[in-house]
Amino acid sequence: MRLRYKLTRLDLFIVSFQVLLFQPVFLVVVISIWAFAWWDTFTSAEITGYSLQVRIIVAMLSIAQVAGACLLVGTLMIGTKTFLCKDKGVIGEHTLEITDEGLVESTEVNRSLSNWSAPFRIREMRRYVYIYISSGSSHVVPKTKPPLEGSVAEFIAELRSRIIK
Repeated sequence: MRLRYKLTRLDLFIVSFQVLLFQPVFLVVVISIWAFAWWDTFTSAEITGYSLQVRIIVAMLSIAQVAGACLLVGTLMIGTKTFLCKDKGVIGEHTLEITDEGLVESTEVNRSLSNWSAPFRIREMRRYVYIYISSGSSHVVPKTKPPLEGSVAEFIAELRSRIIK
């Protein structure tokens, strides 16, 4: 079974942003910073004389300000990397094939085989399917755009049946 699809720079940007947001270490750091900012603002000498509701609202606005700054910096970093790097072999056409040996991925610069003993894992999200071939490496397949060849749903169903065996 074969699936051909194309990844664009916008796909790479969205996927990079999703990867950043779902990193456990990133989440722990961000939540810690938000908690510190909230507590620091809530207990600040400037607002200790105000009511509890006002102090909570001001602390929440402080968190929103920190979150906005983090979002802006993250977006700029990911956008710069995505739109300025060449990313040869990532941007462009990809072909995934299910063979007796394993899952074969081909691009204009690479051809790789992940045999069936690899720790495959499939994670479906709203816009993309991630086919993990190791703990930190995956093939990204867009679900919202029609593939050049094959069907994403049928391919994933066949891949799942091979992984279970």
